[in-house]
Amino acid sequence: MKQTYLLIFSYVIFSCSEKENKQTVTPKAKTVYSAGKIYTENTYTLYLPVNYDTTKTFPAIYFFDPQGKGNFPLEKYKSIADSLSIIFIASNTTKNGMDWTTVSTAANQLFADTKQKLKINEQKIFTCGFSGGGRIAGNLAVQNNNIAGVISCSVGLPAQPSQQRTDLIFVGIAGKEDMNLTEIYDAGEALKNSELKHLIKYFDGAHEWPPVETMSKAITFCLSPAPSQKNENTIDKKIIGREKKQKQFYSEAFVKNDFNWWKNEFKNLEQRIAKNNGDEKFMNIRLKNFLNLVAFSYSNSALNSRRLPEADKFLSIYKLVDPTNSEHAYLRTKYFMMMNNSVEAEIALNEAAALGFADAERLRSETLFITLQNTEGYKKITGQ
Repeated sequence: MKQTYLLIFSYVIFSCSEKENKQTVTPKAKTVYSAGKIYTENTYTLYLPVNYDTTKTFPAIYFFDPQGKGNFPLEKYKSIADSLSIIFIASNTTKNGMDWTTVSTAANQLFADTKQKLKINEQKIFTCGFSGGGRIAGNLAVQNNNIAGVISCSVGLPAQPSQQRTDLIFVGIAGKEDMNLTEIYDAGEALKNSELKHLIKYFDGAHEWPPVETMSKAITFCLSPAPSQKNENTIDKKIIGREKKQKQFYSEAFVKNDFNWWKNEFKNLEQRIAKNNGDEKFMNIRLKNFLNLVAFSYSNSALNSRRLPEADKFLSIYKLVDPTNSEHAYLRTKYFMMMNNSVEAEIALNEAAALGFADAERLRSETLFITLQNTEGYKKITGQ
C-alpha cells in the first residue's frame, strides 16, 4: 500500500579571502517522535504505541492502502498498536496502478528510513494491506525474508518463487459481501496442508478495511501464531464454485448482451438477494458488488481506447448496478467530452459532484475537462 532515506550532511565552505565570511550548513535536527501520536512525513505516516521506549525494540507493521492514504488505517487501528505494543507505519506513496519497480523501490526506502529512525524488532516485522495494497503487502512478504508475516485483506497470497518461504505467517481476511472473498477462500484451501502458519477470517462487511476487532485478532496471531487457532473457511464449497462460474458468465455477458438484458438480469439478482439468507444471500451480494467492479473496468477500458459505442453501453450498465457511485458519472463526463458534447458533459460532472466525487487532483489532471473549469461541478470538486 522501500524507501531508502539516507541522511546526507553537506558542509560547504567558501574561502575566497580572509575578509570573506565562512559559510556553513548546520545539519537538520533529527525528528523526535512522541508516543501515542500520529506523525505524517512526506512519504509515510507512523504511530508509536503509548508505551514506546527508545531503550527497547518493538514489533512493526507496515500498512499499504490502495489509494496511498496511509493515515486511514493508522487512525482506524491505533488502539491496537497501544494494546499490543507495536509500531504502525503506513505508506503514503504506493497505490493502485503503479508498476512493481516503483512500488518496490518506494517500499525499500520506507523500510530503510524507518529502521534507521525507530527502535524496531527486526524479527517481528509484518506487512498489511487492503485490496491493491494487499497485493503489495503480499508480494513484499514473499520476496523479503526479513518480513515475518503478512495480513492480506481481500486478496490471496501471491504465487511464491521456486524457493518457497515455509516460515512466512499468512492471515487472509475478507468481508462476507466482498467480491474478492473467493480469493481468500482459495488461499485457505491451498494452505490447508502447507507448513505456513496461517489464519483465515471473515467479517460482516463488504470490500473494505476490516473492523478493529478482526484486525486485532489478525495481528495477535502474527505476533504469536497459535496452531490451534481455527480457520473460518466454513463456506460451502459448492457456493464458491457457483460464484466463480457466475462471475465468468457475467464477465462475458458484458460484451455479448445488451442493456435490456442487463436490466432484466439485475432485477433477478436483486430478487435473489431479497429472498435468500446465509451463504446464498451473501453470494448474490458479492456478485452484485462484482458487477460494480467489472462495470468500472469495462467502462474505463473502452474510454481509454475510445471505443465510444461500447463505453456508452458499459456506462449505462454501471449506473444500473451502482446508481449512487460517483464514478459512473465522472466517466460519463469523459465520454461526453470525447463526443464533443460539453453541455451533457457539464450535466454529468454536476451529477458526479452531487454523488460525492472529490478527487480534485484527478479532475485537474484530465486535459479533456479544461473547458469545464468554470462549471458548477468542477468548482465544487476542486473547492474553487
